[in-house]
Formats: sequence, C-alpha cells, structure tokens
Amino acid sequence: MSRLIYHSEGGYARAESSFDRAIRETADAESVRVVCPYISPSYLKTVLDPADEWRIVTDVEAWIGTFGGSTRDVIHELIATNRERIHHFPDVHAKAVLSDDSAVVGSANLTEKGVVGRTEMGVRFTDGAKVDELNRWFTRLWSESGPVDSEELDEFVESSPSTPTTHAGSGTSLSSDAPRVSATFVDDTEPTTEDVDANEEAHETLVQRVQQAPSREWATDFFDLLNDLIAATGLAEDDARLVTSIAQSDRIAVSINNRYVFGAFFSGEPTTGFIVGADTENVDELIETADEHMAFNALSGEATDDTPHWVEFTEEPERMVSQSFRRAWISAVYSELERASGSPYQDSHEPLVHRVAVDKKYRNKVLQESF
Repeated sequence: MSRLIYHSEGGYARAESSFDRAIRETADAESVRVVCPYISPSYLKTVLDPADEWRIVTDVEAWIGTFGGSTRDVIHELIATNRERIHHFPDVHAKAVLSDDSAVVGSANLTEKGVVGRTEMGVRFTDGAKVDELNRWFTRLWSESGPVDSEELDEFVESSPSTPTTHAGSGTSLSSDAPRVSATFVDDTEPTTEDVDANEEAHETLVQRVQQAPSREWATDFFDLLNDLIAATGLAEDDARLVTSIAQSDRIAVSINNRYVFGAFFSGEPTTGFIVGADTENVDELIETADEHMAFNALSGEATDDTPHWVEFTEEPERMVSQSFRRAWISAVYSELERASGSPYQDSHEPLVHRVAVDKKYRNKVLQESF
C-alpha cells in the first residue's frame, strides 16, 4: 500500500512531522539505503543509528557545497571514513529512504529544515512490488557510481568557497563514472532545423565532422566528456584561452592556450585524444596501453621532463575514462589553463562546438542531422 506524506495544518503549530515519522520507521531496519543530494550529518546519524548496514548515493559536490563551517568538516570526515558506503553520483536529485519492506520517496531533503521546516510532499510505500522496484533502482544507481577519490575529495573541500552555495563554485571537480542523464522532451525527439538558431555554414561543418563518428552513442560520449571539461574549468565559449575547432576536416579539436587538451580524430579508425601530465601515476603504463602517443614539445620555461603527453584511444570515449584517468586528464587541463591568458589559435575557434557540448537541445539537433 502507499500513503501520502505532507504536513497537516498542525505542522504550523509544532505538530510531529509526518516526514520524520515515515523516515524513521523505514530506517528502523537492519539495512537502509539512501538517495539524497543534501543531507544534514546530525539528522542522518539519528536516522541511521538503528541500522546495522547502510549505503548512500549522493552528489558529493552538491552535499559539501551546501554546508559551511564545522558542518562541512563533519561531512568531509563522514565521507572520508565511509568511502565504501557512500557513492558519488553527479546531478542526482532524488530523495529516497529505502529498507527491505518500506520506502519513503518525496521532495524533502534529509535535513532538519527539509523534514520539519518546509512545505514538502512525499509518499511512503509498503507494497512489496513497489518497494522491490525502488530497491532495484537503488541497486542500479549504486552499480553505476562509485566512491570519491580521497585526494580529489581533500582538494575539492580545500578549494570550495567558504560560503555555502547550491551552485558549483570549487576550482576542481570530483571524478565519477556515473552516467549523465541525457533525455529529451516529448516534443524534442525529432528537432527541426527551426528549433535552434545557429550560424548555418558553421553548423553544416560541425554536422559533417560529427557524421564521421562511428555512432550516435560514440558522439554523445565525446560531447559528454567535453561538457565535463567545460564544467570542471568553467570556460565560457568566448574565453580567450579556449579554442574549439572544426577547421580541419578530420577532427574536432579542443585546445587551451598552446596545446591540445581533448579531441576526436577521424583520419583512420576514430580515436579520442587526451592530454595527461608527465607526473601522472603509472604514466608509462598508460602510454603503453594507448593506441597513439605523442610527447609535447617543451614550451618556453618548461623543463623537458615536465612536458605533458598526448594519448589517443580507439574505444568508445566514455568507457575508457576511469576515475584515475579523468583525474589525470583534468589535472593536466588545469595546468594548461595557468600557462597563458590567451591562445594564439583563436582564429580557428568555433563557438558551436562549445554549444553542442553544453546545450542539450542544440546537441539533439546536430545528432539528429548526423545519424
């Protein structure tokens, strides 16, 4: 059966919270599973105390960014000491508390304010079929995600603004192998040429480049990674350091200042290329597994031993990027950002490449025309 959860009129006069009651009754179990981006550690502790085993799927960046001061320190410690119990799933926004025989799903975050101080709506399920379905959903999210890297976590916390915010504000990002939702609106499944305004000649050139990808899925993975790069660096399409180029017929190339940092290449078997630093852990093994490798020439003032490497792979882009590889790649990208204030190759910059990465509606249009 199911039961709606909301505050009655008594909630205005300090009546017991129906959300707190439903959550605690569900969590009074041997095994508890939680999905929520914003969690108060003090409230979480009281909820999970009866459980012998618990797991959490959350957006760690959002969780840490929303709290400041000593509470952020507590969250940092909680994640660091429970890495195998807490998985990072970027952009997860669902709120659910699950056990084997009960489930609470709704709009309320697991914070004191969310449970007792906001107008929220939820539902509690005790029907076996619904509870089983929600637990299968949790299991899928858990299998698609993983714990944060300890070094990345420390760096992210140190670089995050001291003022709490729900917007990404750190100079770094946390790696995750979790997939990104890339759905479409019902009316956008077959976008027409009138749906999105774009420079016609540049748009046609971009479509020609994308058509060389082996599949729509391959192209989607590539643009997802480019979107990750843009999100991690905060680069706008008109940033003087960034060049996203389709000037050459056999590639989509992304440069920062003087060097390639990412690209798709179609002169033979399609490959995806990445920059990685010379100090990358096990860099020699990484080079050996790459299908193509090149060492960059040293720039002015740069020691030869410190020059980064360029590696290319023929696999589907998203599948090859593990957490450790993503960390090495983004770290090398940051290094290139700091080398100069502008690229000498700005004449080759095509803003539509940036747009197709970050604008899902425009991306759908390009992919629809390409495949």
